[in-house]
Amino acid sequence: MNSVLHAIRVKGIATSEAITVATGLEPGEIERELAVLEADGLALQRPSRKRPGWVLTEAGREHHAKDLAGAHDQAVLGDIAQHYEGFLAVNSQVKSVSAKWQQATDDATRFDLIDRIEALHGQAAPVLERAGATADRFGRYRARLGAALEHLEEDQRYFVSPLVDSYHTVWFECHEDFLLTLGRTRAGEGSE
Repeated sequence: MNSVLHAIRVKGIATSEAITVATGLEPGEIERELAVLEADGLALQRPSRKRPGWVLTEAGREHHAKDLAGAHDQAVLGDIAQHYEGFLAVNSQVKSVSAKWQQATDDATRFDLIDRIEALHGQAAPVLERAGATADRFGRYRARLGAALEHLEEDQRYFVSPLVDSYHTVWFECHEDFLLTLGRTRAGEGSE
């Protein structure tokens, strides 16, 4: 499976730097792959001042869907589905804490919420580690979530801001990856 194409699909819109963080590939490799995807009509660079980045074309979305459908055999998909159940066990709590963070107005509440997200991360990390042993990219989510928590000590944007690789942003992407991989939708699961 093309990891650059997959990263763009999961993120929806992604800068080269964000793709580098999501995939772990070197920037030069990312740039070469983006040039190929663009030449093949699968991705294009969105010229926006507010939110620039790469997006998939309709052909790119179709190509990605076919690529992902053939990426894992039934046994691996069964394992991923089990890991997803572990992810869902803490998903609603992570969403709740994230919503409370956005409404918090005082430091005491925010410190309490940081403690709560760290505890939830302690529950989710082993699930994502096991998922990463099944499909490498899920291990990258675990690492990115951990990095967001480390940055949160100094920069509160790393809780929910879409402008950085925040805990909420990475969690959302991980959820999207599980859904895409398993052929499910948020609406179908009631988790919009």
